[in-house]
Amino acid sequence: MAEEGPSFFDKPDKTSYLLFVFILGFIGVLVFLDFIDFHRLYLFKDMASDGINGAYSNLIGNSEYLKKYGHLSWSFNIGMGQDITHTVLENPFNIFLYLLPADKIAYFIGWREVIKIWASGLIFFAYLRILEKGSFASLAGALMFSFCAYIIVGGQWSFSFDGFNTALFLLGFELLYQKNIPWLFPLPVFLLGISNPFNLVLITIFILIYAIFRYLQDNDKGIKGVGVLYMKMAGLGIIGLIISSPILADHIKAMLESARGSGPNSYFKTLSSAPVFALSDHQQLGTAIARFFCSDMLWTADFYKGWGNYLEGPMFYCGIPCLLLTPLLFGYLKRREKILFGGLLFIWILPVFFPYFRRAFWLFSGDYYRTYSFYVSLIFLFFSVTCLDRLDKQKKLNIILLALVAAVLILIQFLPLFDDKMGINETIAIASKIYILAYAAIFLWMSRRKTDLPKFVFIALLVSELTWFSSIPVKRSTSISATEWESTTGFKDHSNEVLNFIKNRENSFYRIDKSFGSSPAENKSLNDAEVQKYYSTMSYSSFNQKYYLKYLWTNDVIDTIYESETRWCHGLIERPILQCLNSVKYIMTKKPLYPNDSLHDSVAKFGDVALYSVKFPMPLGFCYDKFIKYSEFKKLTITQKDYTSCRACVVNDADVALVKNLKSFQLKDTLLPDASAIDKLKGFFTALKQDTFSITSFNPAHIKGAIQLKSSKLMYLSIPYDIGWHLKVDGKEQKIILVAQGMIGVLLDAGTHEVELDYDPPFRRAGNLLSLFGICLYGGVVFLGYKTKPKAFDKKQ
Repeated sequence: MAEEGPSFFDKPDKTSYLLFVFILGFIGVLVFLDFIDFHRLYLFKDMASDGINGAYSNLIGNSEYLKKYGHLSWSFNIGMGQDITHTVLENPFNIFLYLLPADKIAYFIGWREVIKIWASGLIFFAYLRILEKGSFASLAGALMFSFCAYIIVGGQWSFSFDGFNTALFLLGFELLYQKNIPWLFPLPVFLLGISNPFNLVLITIFILIYAIFRYLQDNDKGIKGVGVLYMKMAGLGIIGLIISSPILADHIKAMLESARGSGPNSYFKTLSSAPVFALSDHQQLGTAIARFFCSDMLWTADFYKGWGNYLEGPMFYCGIPCLLLTPLLFGYLKRREKILFGGLLFIWILPVFFPYFRRAFWLFSGDYYRTYSFYVSLIFLFFSVTCLDRLDKQKKLNIILLALVAAVLILIQFLPLFDDKMGINETIAIASKIYILAYAAIFLWMSRRKTDLPKFVFIALLVSELTWFSSIPVKRSTSISATEWESTTGFKDHSNEVLNFIKNRENSFYRIDKSFGSSPAENKSLNDAEVQKYYSTMSYSSFNQKYYLKYLWTNDVIDTIYESETRWCHGLIERPILQCLNSVKYIMTKKPLYPNDSLHDSVAKFGDVALYSVKFPMPLGFCYDKFIKYSEFKKLTITQKDYTSCRACVVNDADVALVKNLKSFQLKDTLLPDASAIDKLKGFFTALKQDTFSITSFNPAHIKGAIQLKSSKLMYLSIPYDIGWHLKVDGKEQKIILVAQGMIGVLLDAGTHEVELDYDPPFRRAGNLLSLFGICLYGGVVFLGYKTKPKAFDKKQ
């Protein structure tokens, strides 16, 4: 074998960094060009419409709130009101979007993703170099990481920040482990604390397994000293969490109050009761195999044919070279290394075959892959980069193993993975086979010649693969064009003319419900109020406000059986009497409201949007002189509940003593609708309007007003209860009484009263103090790190 000159990849790190940046940018421009030049928006109308209906709506709502009030707090633009503090940095890359005018934000979402991919790739490249992988292997590994399925496809559902933060975690760990440099490790913990603390559980599982693997990789005499490493990680992680305290506390509160993990309709009981060793079904296993080759092997988005859905099913693709290199690595390993690497692979592949362990990884909060897919991809990437580095440095290869692996990867695609033969995208399947053979030939070439030519051919082939396979999900036709976004459809439809009309005639608190969604997505949007700036009763959120949901449950608006109804809440649009009671003053619709409707009047029509007014809208606060116990109320039919709510407030049985001055409403007094129902309702609402709350000062988190009463009554406020609300009457704090299991009530004596409501995010003051303390601790860690000469963690202690 002829000796060649020095390799291009042996040049100083600066050269390899610049090459990597160039290639990363080149692929990014090719894949995201339509979004970089603002021809299209990185928002999709198909099954990835959460990007519009959820993330984009929240982004606009938060941006407008921050510009108006300076910080996030209570908002009436989502549901019937909730604390939105925890949503401010769910994606920390949103910070620069908040600075933009609201009408420009959508155009820069694509730029946000490109910047995130670029930053993630650079950090992962640095991580691989710290692992002492060669420039060539590090460049290839970082490219595959940057354009793996979880970052590219998952980015359409805001998963891609996990990729950035995990790369930061790995780099921080290696700096701590290898060089005893501690300053970086708390940073990704802090970022998860302010963005998605649930994922702290997931990354903790991953990093603990990875840490013990790395320790055993360097130490063949057991794990005695790994405890010291764990303690360092725990201490630095706690510092990161302490710094994130102000927002972390709000996240924890939102999660604990969420119906997804607790409550009568959570997934936990169902998923945790499944047999532990029940095997994955035929379709799920087939999907897992197929999506190792390409995330679109089973078609794309709405046309996806695999298990689950396109974004939550198995999503293992991280470059076809990984499928060859991972098994080839075992040809380079000694016996102990084979056990160690094999054990790590076994741990992460096991849940593919036994779904119980995957659900346990998610703490039984959902039956999906998502972050688990990403961690499997990371293991394959780690193995592949290790193998490629050894191939590059040792110039030897087990040719029989290479041929066997390539044959298996090709033949496995001919297995009947699915009953439906149309489930496979044949173009991608053929391409994957060609890539397998091409990469195998290049690896053989690399093992025979000490020259850079096969390496450059490999990089060129990898660039073609990553560009093509990333372009399929990114460039699909369901992204929104700039022309469509600016037309009088979507969020810029005739609803805005209606809203301007209403704002010119109203100066009090009111809500508006819509029977349609303005979003251009194929799924109805429930968060239009955040984008179009009005108050409503609808909400789409994974963490809808606890007492808002309890109010809806109590009144049979949603069913406790279906967990999905706690996320997709259509509000009171189908319950006109409850709309009256909860300050809904207008309805927007594109079709007639209800047959024989007698509770609404037609007001105007703008384009295809008709505006109706509610006949008996109540203000934000009004008073009851009767009550009914919750235990009695829940026995009523839906219609009886509606009519009874017009006559009496619903109080918990435990609070009856607090409302002893009110009259008790009896079940025999409940009414069913008849020919005179509208007259009776008019009488009920007229009685309720005798004593109402007059607002004198309003912002969402601070409301002042006055009320005058002739007798003792309970004032009902259509604001979901939260422990952050504080209510004062004539300057003295009063106990809030829960009404209808969810809304705020307060008992008032006869006379004129000044009433003040303040929302103070719970734990905010304590969180701020803790954060300051954490910053001091972090400063101490950084100072000591610079004062003390860093030395490697003692791997042999």
